[in-house]
Amino acid sequence: MLLSKLINPRIYQRLTLLLLSSILCGCLGGSIGQQVLQSILLKGADKATEAAIESHERKTTLEAQKNTEIDPYTLAFANAGFQPMTPQVEPLPETTTEIETPLPLIQETKLVEVEIWNLLAGVEKEKLLEKARLQGSLQLPPKAEWIKWQLATGAIGQQQTEITFLIPPEMGRMRSGQKAMVEVLPLGELSMARYSLN
Repeated sequence: MLLSKLINPRIYQRLTLLLLSSILCGCLGGSIGQQVLQSILLKGADKATEAAIESHERKTTLEAQKNTEIDPYTLAFANAGFQPMTPQVEPLPETTTEIETPLPLIQETKLVEVEIWNLLAGVEKEKLLEKARLQGSLQLPPKAEWIKWQLATGAIGQQQTEITFLIPPEMGRMRSGQKAMVEVLPLGELSMARYSLN
């Protein structure tokens, strides 16, 4: 008891532990003494580990509490309210009746081989071109250029179906008996020669 008061309590505990272990090793034999000593040391290590874990857990819980504290801006955003929305009714715009121009219909045309029978000229040519113009033909050249264009009649294939068609000036002067590839257009349009086959 006296010794414990004179020496630091920690040093006293260690000396006591050392003395007990040497007594056990000497008295009871090496293996039993070692086991007792290991048991004492393991208990001490367990207590130190437990204290470290508790300290770490306290530290993490304190940090978690700090992180869960809501800053004033987040709190203000969470408590902010929205004004109720009322639908705004606007009148429909006035409908104006626009005249829609009809789009021209896309129609399939075909190229056929035609043998020229004869070329129309003079009054006969002018009458047919004027008739096509009055019917609204889109293929017709301007009236001032009619003199440069040829107008011919011919036969389609072996059926000998008669057809009247325009020959553009780019194809040159055509004669009876020659053959041309003609684009057959729908009714109301004059067919148009596209290629010369001679």
